[in-house]
Amino acid sequence: MKPDPIAESLRPDSGLTPMARRVVQFIHANRPLALASSAAELAERIGTSDATVIRSVQAMGFDSLAALRAALIASLTHARDPASALSRTIEDIGSDLDDAVGGILQTHADMAAALQHPATRRHIADAVRALHPCPRIVVFGIGPSRGLADYICRALNRNGLTSLPIGTTGRAFADDLVALRPGDGVIIMAYGTPYREIALLFRETRRMGLPAVLVTDRIAAADVPPGTVIVSAMRGKEEHIALHSATVAVLEAIAFGLSVARRDHTMATLDRLNDFRNQIEQF
Repeated sequence: MKPDPIAESLRPDSGLTPMARRVVQFIHANRPLALASSAAELAERIGTSDATVIRSVQAMGFDSLAALRAALIASLTHARDPASALSRTIEDIGSDLDDAVGGILQTHADMAAALQHPATRRHIADAVRALHPCPRIVVFGIGPSRGLADYICRALNRNGLTSLPIGTTGRAFADDLVALRPGDGVIIMAYGTPYREIALLFRETRRMGLPAVLVTDRIAAADVPPGTVIVSAMRGKEEHIALHSATVAVLEAIAFGLSVARRDHTMATLDRLNDFRNQIEQF
């Protein structure tokens, strides 16, 4: 197996300074997050300067942050089929029921703690500001994320904000793209590396000038159009089963933020909802 240059940098004889070792340890332990972050964002999370991050990357043997990202992508592109992911998770946590439950709950707790970072909270607020002027929110997700798109669209609609879930694949995705309208805001859930539907969706949002919010675990700003608001949402440990609580928390935070920004309209819609419920009970 080819040596991992990031892990190799942590050898005792690597010659890293204490601060550089701290930077490398953070990158090694948070590879998806590091891939999706700029030098300044990494510096803020680690508690240092972006210049120190760049110097640490160079001390690892990389010419630039872009070269580090290429190594991170290579380290994160192992097969992630469900059976292998479950097997790795069981191997790590163990097959004892109490340990298994505790291990998964601890992972969820760690994911929730990461969302409390000031940078993540700021990005969620930026997402609300970007989407607030939009009369309709389109939410993209495929696979399990399509279910999350359906859920958050129901919540948005209940609060009086028209929304549309999309997430077909292949040729049928053309129908989703045709459904986009001027003035829409788009929330995109995408994990791993950008695939063709993501690339086409971003190309169309850019052509139409639509504000876009990307909820991701590792897609970097360099891979999406300028101005895209990127919110990091981890999906558990790398190569383990995918967990979605962080994504749900981000989506619900955005939905609640939009409700606060449109408080009067939201309250009027909820009053109508309650009125309809009362009418239904009287039939």
